[in-house]
Amino acid sequence: MGFGRGSTDGYASWQTGFRELATYLGGQGYRKSELYTTTWGPANPNAANQNNHKKAYVQQVRAFIEAVLAYTGANEIDVIGHSMGVTLGRKAVQGGSAIDQSAGTYDVGSSLKGKVRNFIGLAGANLGLTACVGGNLIPTCSNIDGFNPGTLPTSGPSKFMVSLNNNPAAEGQNVYAIWSKYDDLIGTQCVVWGKVTCRIPGQKDEVVKNSYEWNHFAVRDKTGSDLIKWLQ
Repeated sequence: MGFGRGSTDGYASWQTGFRELATYLGGQGYRKSELYTTTWGPANPNAANQNNHKKAYVQQVRAFIEAVLAYTGANEIDVIGHSMGVTLGRKAVQGGSAIDQSAGTYDVGSSLKGKVRNFIGLAGANLGLTACVGGNLIPTCSNIDGFNPGTLPTSGPSKFMVSLNNNPAAEGQNVYAIWSKYDDLIGTQCVVWGKVTCRIPGQKDEVVKNSYEWNHFAVRDKTGSDLIKWLQ
């Protein structure tokens, strides 16, 4: 996940590998007591194709955000997610109804939008992945709770993502995105059926990287100087 300063100095973050971003923010005056980070799922890169937006992962991220709010006593926090942490985080903040291919429909809880000052998505796949076209057999590409973008431009992404994108700017008072046209994991210059999958519906601003060094993980690790303007 990611980081951000709230009105009473609260932070939330998730997804492995945010150490470099945390170090950058520390150099900008943020205290360790303001930075909170976690991961979700098995945190095993060799099992990445088994990850989907399952109920347990959504609830884990939701519980983490609620715990940061409770522990810090913050009125507002900033939330940063990377990759699948973006879509999991969006639903955790949005609340409401969600769907799991095994558990079926469930309720995430009430909206936390009023508690999130800034939501920043780094290299998210909000409309699915082109690599998942025609592939519904592995969890990541599920057309229920995975990154399946639909078999046709008109068919739409997975059920989870349809619900996720039906409520623009529901993730915070300000919503931002950073992405790269050279993202090696998302591919196709982040375009899915003619639309940029890394954009979040209703976002207020974005930063787009246009050179080869900006791969999927560079967007996570090297964009502190880009997103700091939104946190101050």
